[in-house]
Amino acid sequence: MSGYALREAYQCILLAARAAPQNLARVVLLNLLSGTGPAVVLYLQKVIIDEIAAGSRLPGSGFLAWLAERPLIWISIAGFVLVNLLLDSVETIIGFEVDTFRVSVIGKTKLRLFEKIAEFKDIALFESPELLNTVQLAISGISRLSHLSNIVGNLIRGTFGFIPIFLLSFAIAWWVPLVILLFAVPSIVVQIRIEEEGWSVERAQTGNVRKMKIYEDVLTQAEYAKELRLFQLQSFFLDRWRSLFRDVFDETFQIRKKGTRVILLWSLFGGMGVGAPFIYIVWAASNGIYTLGDLALYAGIVFQVRRSLYIIIANIAVTHDVALGTTPILRLLGLRASLQERAVPETNVGQELDIEIRKLSFAYPESGRPVLKEISLAIRPGETVAIVGKNGAGKSTLVKLLCRLYDPQEGSIVWSGADIRSIDLETLRRNIAVVMQDFAQFPTTARENIGFGRLEGLNDDAAIASAAQSSGLTSLLESLPDNLETPLTKQLESGTELSRGQWQRIALARALFRRPQASLLILDEPTAAFDPDIEYEFYKLFREMARGKTAIFISHRLALARTADRIVVLDEGEIAEVGAHEELMQTGGLYSRMFKLQASGYYEE
Repeated sequence: MSGYALREAYQCILLAARAAPQNLARVVLLNLLSGTGPAVVLYLQKVIIDEIAAGSRLPGSGFLAWLAERPLIWISIAGFVLVNLLLDSVETIIGFEVDTFRVSVIGKTKLRLFEKIAEFKDIALFESPELLNTVQLAISGISRLSHLSNIVGNLIRGTFGFIPIFLLSFAIAWWVPLVILLFAVPSIVVQIRIEEEGWSVERAQTGNVRKMKIYEDVLTQAEYAKELRLFQLQSFFLDRWRSLFRDVFDETFQIRKKGTRVILLWSLFGGMGVGAPFIYIVWAASNGIYTLGDLALYAGIVFQVRRSLYIIIANIAVTHDVALGTTPILRLLGLRASLQERAVPETNVGQELDIEIRKLSFAYPESGRPVLKEISLAIRPGETVAIVGKNGAGKSTLVKLLCRLYDPQEGSIVWSGADIRSIDLETLRRNIAVVMQDFAQFPTTARENIGFGRLEGLNDDAAIASAAQSSGLTSLLESLPDNLETPLTKQLESGTELSRGQWQRIALARALFRRPQASLLILDEPTAAFDPDIEYEFYKLFREMARGKTAIFISHRLALARTADRIVVLDEGEIAEVGAHEELMQTGGLYSRMFKLQASGYYEE
């Protein structure tokens, strides 16, 4: 095992040890007892055989009297029985402790991973394929880590069982333990190399495994069920999953097949290391060099040495495999978000907010292609700005930067004279009420889905009811089985499912619930799931939401854009036009063409 592998194995065991230190200590102690037991049993067995062989013929009657004359025999028999009873009891307790250790390691490591993921203030972790692969490998690595409890126990047992037996084996002949050890070494090396090859294959197949998980969700999740059947897509996704599974399985199978064949050959070679010492013991016993008790003891020692050695070999190799598999866990725990908070005094963000975007440029990590190019824009306090443009123009990316879900590579965003990177992140986001285009549909109650907008007001029934009423949800909530306490998912008991339009109203209510404390209102495609008549109602709602707030909204529905104080037209990451609706219509530029094209769908020339 290389120095790198040893370090990874050490860190892996340390990770588990930190999760349940007291439990691990008990596992070590119990395995110490379990490991030394076989050596004691072998020795007691030798004493009994030698005592019987040295005595006169066994009596047909009066056995107890005969046994009483030979205290070493009955003491050894009692010790033999007691040690075996103790070993059986220890095995039962070890099973319980190992299971407890395993559950603790899994639970606490998962908690550490979830805490680490939750502490990421940006969203690069969820939009980078490489980082998503790390998350995928880390989650799957937990299942490997779950085996560590058994591995640690087996290693301790093998080691504590090997050391006394190995030392006893020198009593046979100095060369016996060395021969057994020498013949076993190749198996260790080969098995570790096979595990490394297997991990290399698994790491290379991570992308395919993640795709398989995506297709599994499509096949099993309710959100896809209707269209999957109406468009008869089951076979399509099954075939894709099957093809990926075949690729992953075949490559892994070939490695395992090759590994099994090679390890089997070297195991046979290792078996020869036991054959020579055993033949020597039989020869020595037949020539009177060893007693019958010695024959039983030394034969047991030879096989016990081999057994303990192979327990250690197998578990070292598996430890190496687990260490490789848990490397992504360690990597994820060591990651730092690209969005770093600065240690500065908290900035006072008032309700009168002006925003200045200064030569802002941004490219997504690992992409390299700029999405926004030297954007400059000033937004006055209380102004409503509409951002429009074709798909891919950079509109939603600009929203992410305004919410500081990413930091730009160049330029800055300034709030009332302060760079947002100098504003406490919690303060910044507490002052933003936002409805994202891909708004969240939390599998929780209606109360919580609205109340998440301002968590400290989760039990403020009047405020939640007001937000729900403003977003047109009152009748819907009254129709739910448990009103606000109804789970908005059928995956929970007494839950219900909402339409896309109803969910959008929930997202709006969530933003409205935060509105009183927010300085900035951001709406990304707020009417995408609304019918035309409901969209008209939203115009009135939006004007009420935006009153007294600095507001930015993105919409493909240009009828909504005309209500804004100013319209910003983005084209290929750059600002193409800025102005009020009438002004932009008169210039006959990109906005005018887009508006006329969209309007033509509502009437015939």
